[in-house]
Amino acid sequence: MGKITDYGFLFQSLFGAPKTNPIGSFQLSNLNSRSVQQQLKAAGIDTNSKQYKTVIKNMMSAANGNGAMYTNPQAIKNLMKNYDEDGDYISPVTGLAGLLVTEENDASRKRIISIPESSREEMFQLTKREFIQENGVANGDTTKRSDVYTNLYRKMNKNDRLAAGYTMEQYERAYSRALYAAVRKADPNWKIGNPIPKNALDGITRESVEASLVRSGNKFVSVDSGSDTAANGGASCRKTIAQIENAFAEQLKNSPQIIKKEEMSVEMNEHVRAEKMARLEKRLKEGSIASEKEKLDMKI
Repeated sequence: MGKITDYGFLFQSLFGAPKTNPIGSFQLSNLNSRSVQQQLKAAGIDTNSKQYKTVIKNMMSAANGNGAMYTNPQAIKNLMKNYDEDGDYISPVTGLAGLLVTEENDASRKRIISIPESSREEMFQLTKREFIQENGVANGDTTKRSDVYTNLYRKMNKNDRLAAGYTMEQYERAYSRALYAAVRKADPNWKIGNPIPKNALDGITRESVEASLVRSGNKFVSVDSGSDTAANGGASCRKTIAQIENAFAEQLKNSPQIIKKEEMSVEMNEHVRAEKMARLEKRLKEGSIASEKEKLDMKI
């Protein structure tokens, strides 16, 4: 259930009521003042915690460091719930930390690490099952890939989750290519979307696919790729490989495996909403004054 915020104070000021603000808004520039610090303490906010420091850092960043934006203790408390004790963002999708991609970690996350065999087996079985169900079409609307990634993340140390997801992508790509190659071997004229030839995938196992993989930098390549017909063959085979890669790229885009910094919870904009409400209050008061003036002019 969404939070309910009382904006009654905006209307109180229009009709001569005392100008009080029940949610205690203040400008970021006054954050370190004694009165604001007392407000925060009274609200039960630990200003020495990493959650608090991260929230304030993000607020100041959004305000371009000028401190002109408004916030309040409750908004800060709400935002602090989005971070763990280390100040790391908690994904609202998985409830796990360590899945936020930033400019600082985007490059370092792209590395191969050891991930559980159980997770690789889960991904292989899902990839094969969905491949058969969809006749090789990558269906981002029905796939359960994100469930496999979430199960993997739960098994990993927080600091390894992004790299684990990247590693799983490499295995998933290899599984998909092996399935496509097996079908093309059974029927060179097969096209994506056509029925899968009977028994075409019987000999494909996770172990057999992984046995053909070697690590090349931060990616896996198949040791059979150099002699594979699709690698050296005609234009139709190369076109199929291109379709595979494009389909896989679409799958990655459609799966909420990780969170980009700009895609964080809408609650990160709580302070922006507070500023907008302050501007709304000003407009409402100005509108009320103009309305009263218009009535007075009509009487005259």
